[in-house]
Amino acid sequence: MTDIISSEPVTAASSMVDRVVLILGVFEDSAEPLTVGQVSVRCGLPRSSVHRIVQQLVGARWLRRQDDGYTLGLRVFEIGSLVVHRSRIAEAARPVIQALCERTGHVVHLAVLDQQDVVYLDKVGGAFAGTLPSRVGGRLPAHCTALGKALLAYSPPAVVSQYLAAGLRPRTGASLARPAALAAALPPIRDAGYATERGEAVPGVACVAAPIRKLGEVVAAVSLCGPGDRVLAAHQELRYQVMRAAAEISRGLPGYG
Repeated sequence: MTDIISSEPVTAASSMVDRVVLILGVFEDSAEPLTVGQVSVRCGLPRSSVHRIVQQLVGARWLRRQDDGYTLGLRVFEIGSLVVHRSRIAEAARPVIQALCERTGHVVHLAVLDQQDVVYLDKVGGAFAGTLPSRVGGRLPAHCTALGKALLAYSPPAVVSQYLAAGLRPRTGASLARPAALAAALPPIRDAGYATERGEAVPGVACVAAPIRKLGEVVAAVSLCGPGDRVLAAHQELRYQVMRAAAEISRGLPGYG
């Protein structure tokens, strides 16, 4: 039995990440709870290693302990639901942000709020897009971006309080550095329905952003971004354009309202 357990799969799964992936894959293929022994046999890892990793996965809610073994936990469901949710937003938004980019000639971003950052779901633009640090799947501190301000302005008070308590990480000399300044900036954004920033994430660059809603909740935001002087010169028109795009994306999401 020892020879079987320590055969080729163990060599292939030399890192902790490899082993975790192997173990979760075993549960993915099983509709019934599995014991540590069953998992060990199916993935070809030593029982002691499986036991240790399974306990850690239970603590992280990736697995759930039952009387007759273990099953996939709620964390897997939560992550999967989040991926599907974000994918649907990106799919609904893509034609709208593509058209917005073509109409205005500016870079268009789509993002969601994740703790202290905005996470970019999509980015459309020409040559100027390559000069920006944003990328699909990338992050920037939320308070340094128009996207993040728009999202924070419509977030529940508890989310905003937690954000402010964590402190602000400035990116440039123009970034908001005091929690009180950010707190004061959010109500006017909520009243106006859009947010702006100039040079707070990237020197010389300005953005205008508006929130996207689903079931009455703000779930994402869309922004126009370009050279500061050009964006500010056309501020009123760009504000209208980005708010119209956000409303169009919202209407394309299931449960708009």
